[in-house]
Amino acid sequence: MLKDMATGKRRTALGQGLDALIPLNDPFESKSSDETIRFIQVDSLVPNNYQPRRLFDEQSLADLAGSIKEKGVIQPLIVRAASAGKFEIVAGERRWRAAQIAGFDNIPAIVRELSDAESLEIAIVENVQREDLNPLDTAEAYDMLIKKFSYTHEVLAKRIGKDRTSITNHLRILRLPEPVKEEIRQERLSMGHARTLLAVDHLPTQLALSRKIIQRKLSVRELERIVQNYKDKQKPAEASPKAKDPAASYLETSLSRHLSTRVTLQQKPDGSGKLELHFHSNEELARLLEALGYSEDFS
Repeated sequence: MLKDMATGKRRTALGQGLDALIPLNDPFESKSSDETIRFIQVDSLVPNNYQPRRLFDEQSLADLAGSIKEKGVIQPLIVRAASAGKFEIVAGERRWRAAQIAGFDNIPAIVRELSDAESLEIAIVENVQREDLNPLDTAEAYDMLIKKFSYTHEVLAKRIGKDRTSITNHLRILRLPEPVKEEIRQERLSMGHARTLLAVDHLPTQLALSRKIIQRKLSVRELERIVQNYKDKQKPAEASPKAKDPAASYLETSLSRHLSTRVTLQQKPDGSGKLELHFHSNEELARLLEALGYSEDFS
């Protein structure tokens, strides 16, 4: 059933750690020319406990199963030996599930000797680099790598080939309440919606706004306007003796969106004033400083 396998001389992995285990430009390339592809019974395979993907879309699996029936499994799974004659899937669980739907008894795989840590890195990177995880699963995968390997945001960004700001922005959505996070996982709320909701410090309001987004199918821009109106109403009357200048309000909103954090601008009649950037962690402070052209690692 194996078709269209890549041909040509395999590159030798350079360096150590993840780069040697799973080259960043091709997560399915072998780390050694001695590795061979085996056909393993599908019922001898078990999922990876560190699989970052929580949901497998049934229609997407059905489409993949149809493709597998027609063309076979083009890319082999990466697995490692488990107990009782079983093999744990390190990368390729979606193909394994689709192959079962397609009625396959065997599936091509490359067996590697991997530690738990190596298996975790490959499982997460294989999904994240393909960019087919929802924002919450991606954030939880980043968080798992940081906690398991004590990575800083900067080191993690280099390991998986992502921008550091993207790493930090994803991790920020883990601060949202569980009901909101579940809507993100179900892809009823986008990453843009999530980032905008973070500008609201009041949990009941976050929950109410998330329901409103889904019910009214609000765009991110529409949500931003609602959040800005909410924030304006929360300001003490004495702090705002008169309406804020429209240009200042626009700048405040634009900067909040640009920096992915709450920004407040207070301007006096003589032109003086202050600009405040709000942050909730050392990592977020480091991200803001980096965005302003000053690099420092507070993690």
